[in-house]
Amino acid sequence: MNCVVDSCIWISAFQFGGTPFNALHLAFEEHRLSTCEQIRGEVRDVLTERFNWSDDRFDAVLAEFSSGLIQVETPGHLSGICRDASDDVIIECAVLAGADLIITGDKDLLAVRQYRGIRIVTPRQFLDEFAGRNEAEPYSSGFQT
Repeated sequence: MNCVVDSCIWISAFQFGGTPFNALHLAFEEHRLSTCEQIRGEVRDVLTERFNWSDDRFDAVLAEFSSGLIQVETPGHLSGICRDASDDVIIECAVLAGADLIITGDKDLLAVRQYRGIRIVTPRQFLDEFAGRNEAEPYSSGFQT
């Protein structure tokens, strides 16, 4: 299964751990993970500007998830899908990557539910379906501040 993980999940996973980290970890370990520069850029901007991460810290943490990460280029041709136009890039990334799923906590993306056969789910839904956990057993992320 090919998954696109929205920037809000990457940020929550790296900064706070918990369910977002467990979902990211499961997607990375047991499925294919696709992303684009817009997702990566937003994650970098938020972690470095809002949470005061250094570029070196961000690069080191992201490097742990880089092997096997499928990078797609999103030219911005897909629009009018989400009620928040800035979220269309996430759907475009999933379409171009041939993804099966988008994992997000964003209400505007979740409202779409499915696009061209790509399901849009929360981290909890992803874990419940693919890890079969009622309460996710925490992975040790080591990324918290």
